[in-house]
Amino acid sequence: MLQTFTDTRPYSQPLSPLSVDGERYALPVDFVDGLAFLRPFVKRRCKMIENFVHILSGKLYIVTNNLVIDYDIGSTDLPNACLGPNEIRILEAFETPPVEVIFDSKMFHFHWEDGQQFYFGGSGASCVYLSSETHERAANDAFDRFLRFNDSVAITDAVKREIRRMHGGPKMAKDIFLNERAILSRMSSDGETWTSVFTTPFENNADRVMRFDRQAFLGMIKIASEINFATSPVCFRHQHGRGMLVELTTGSDLPDFEEGEND
Repeated sequence: MLQTFTDTRPYSQPLSPLSVDGERYALPVDFVDGLAFLRPFVKRRCKMIENFVHILSGKLYIVTNNLVIDYDIGSTDLPNACLGPNEIRILEAFETPPVEVIFDSKMFHFHWEDGQQFYFGGSGASCVYLSSETHERAANDAFDRFLRFNDSVAITDAVKREIRRMHGGPKMAKDIFLNERAILSRMSSDGETWTSVFTTPFENNADRVMRFDRQAFLGMIKIASEINFATSPVCFRHQHGRGMLVELTTGSDLPDFEEGEND
């Protein structure tokens, strides 16, 4: 015998707009672009300050042991805070950038012109926290004390591509070297001795042999439009702001630039 069943289960209604307490801030149009620009420089499993893109004094910042980079978004109203890389990727996935955000120190609540909303955070969340005034002072003091552009070297896209091609291999040593004429990196096939040395001609204003973290150096090369190697830390400009690359102690194992090989 056939029976007809009527589905009487209650269905959830569409979610109501979230009610969030906190300060409301208009977002500049390039806010998400700035986050996306700086996201590749976020470091994992390092000091907490290195795990985020920071909002400090109305600018976006990356602050690591090797690099300090700012991105001018033209807004001085936003509070000091920070966002993690996973949340930044979600914001990048939207077709348009959000127009405003409500921030209550525990949660970001983003709004779009078409009514879309996205929030993250909450008590105990690791994706958002207040960037302290200490971080703000450290970033500002670093630029005030060290940023110098009395002399600099322009760098073209073709030069950037060649440097990154020659020195971006996964087996390369963690450090990279530079003198006034060339860039040098080393590779060890057996993990004990340097089996290959690679150099790229690069005329610049360095006055000595300099040593850097290779990944940080290549990150700078990727975005920089002009670089001053006559300062320590090295100062550079990019399309949206400024940056500094920390020089490492030279050490006793300096390479011979004359022995480099080019592929």
